Amino acid sequence: MSDEYVTSETNLPPDPERDEISIQVTDKETKEIFSTRARVSRDADELDDPAPLTVVKGPHENTEEQWYIEVLETEIDAGSVDRGTLERVMDATADGPNVINTRSEEVKALLRYLVETGQYGSVSEASRKILYEHLSERHPELVNEYVELKVKREQRELTGGSDDA
Repeated sequence: MSDEYVTSETNLPPDPERDEISIQVTDKETKEIFSTRARVSRDADELDDPAPLTVVKGPHENTEEQWYIEVLETEIDAGSVDRGTLERVMDATADGPNVINTRSEEVKALLRYLVETGQYGSVSEASRKILYEHLSERHPELVNEYVELKVKREQRELTGGSDDA
């Protein structure tokens, strides 16, 4: 991998310079897209081991800002999902119950608090949305692969054909 990266402004959280973040970047040299835990800053002196980070922004992402990134941890095999395992898991869960039980008094109390304060309509809604947000942030390649497989399966079901087309 090179030591220069590119990301879209839309990949940055609201206050990216505050803490360690999970971010999707592209290696400028290899064009490989991957997710990483990192610290970012507009000032290289704020980071221990800064590398150039080009942040593209604007409606057509044609405006560039020079930032810096300190890569802390690259997610293992980011960008490569074992499609066979994902399909097998999708098959196994398609016909079974869709209830997830954490058996956690702490999680249940926190979720109920969010419901009772009006942030979510139910504990089920809160747990679904929070878990999906977390998966989307930490494992975007897995979520994208799942969505792609799900769409292909639905198309195949509707057309009665195969997805080899």
